[in-house]
Amino acid sequence: MYLCYTINKPVFFLIVLINLFCSGTIAQNQKIIFQQNGIIATKSDSTVISGSIVLYDDLSTKWIKTELSKNSIKGDSLRKLLKSFIEESDIFNSSWSNTNIFPYPSQQFHTMLDSIPINLLYKSDFHMVPNTHLFSPFGWRRNRQHKGMDLDLNIGDTLRAAFSGKVRYSQFNKGGYGNLVIIRHLNGLETYYAHQDKLLVKPNDIVLAGDVIGLGGETGRAMGPHLHFEVRYKDVAFNPENIIDFKNDKIKSQNTYYLTKSDFKWVKAVNRKKYYNVKPGDVLGKIATKNKTTVKKILRLNPSITNPNSLKIGQKVRVR
Repeated sequence: MYLCYTINKPVFFLIVLINLFCSGTIAQNQKIIFQQNGIIATKSDSTVISGSIVLYDDLSTKWIKTELSKNSIKGDSLRKLLKSFIEESDIFNSSWSNTNIFPYPSQQFHTMLDSIPINLLYKSDFHMVPNTHLFSPFGWRRNRQHKGMDLDLNIGDTLRAAFSGKVRYSQFNKGGYGNLVIIRHLNGLETYYAHQDKLLVKPNDIVLAGDVIGLGGETGRAMGPHLHFEVRYKDVAFNPENIIDFKNDKIKSQNTYYLTKSDFKWVKAVNRKKYYNVKPGDVLGKIATKNKTTVKKILRLNPSITNPNSLKIGQKVRVR
């Protein structure tokens, strides 16, 4: 085992000598003559551990393991610790993709009867996303569900990870997101950072809350520079304001947030069927534009329309 960071040289050599010349047998009447606390150690397999070394009067030693505190280690050590947690978690082995932005199978959270506990700060700190001005909140916008929040920034502004985790996606997305970073977190949530000018992380990078992940921009389907920020659970978005206090720049709960079907009630509204009554002068292309859809989707929803040019005034056409 290689000891690092908090062990000074005299203590290090003392421990080495003790381990070389002592048997390590512990008797019941031993007395502690020396103890070094708060040691952060890196094992040969890169696992980071914490503990104390005790020296007894018979020159035997004992390693006493303690629970690692994120406040006791910094920088690379904290990153190694996070990496070890991630490697042990099934969350990063299931539905993991560096190319598909929505890798999970279809979910029905809007109909669930139970709740899903989410420890918001599970092995992570929190760093506030840009919050000087909110352009567009989560919710209905121009007859469509806006699945995130549009937050003001300038081109080139530094963007940082809100929570610690592992980068799942970092590339240009043709679907409107532009340069997009997706980070999956140990509590199962994912955060999306869209329209970036420049990406500064790679897929599978380990990031800590507050690490730089890119620069603000207006790539993709963006009218002016801004950050489109989303929070999702297994690909299904919910309002970031449910967990983040944007007025006071902090996380709303230091403990557990319970996701319920009310967080996903927008899905039910989106899935609700919608019909359009044909008016004089209407053609499928015009109807599609009015209802923010495409002719191809309308034809798929209305198999009875065999001739797109034979619409009748008053005819009901399903558009969603």
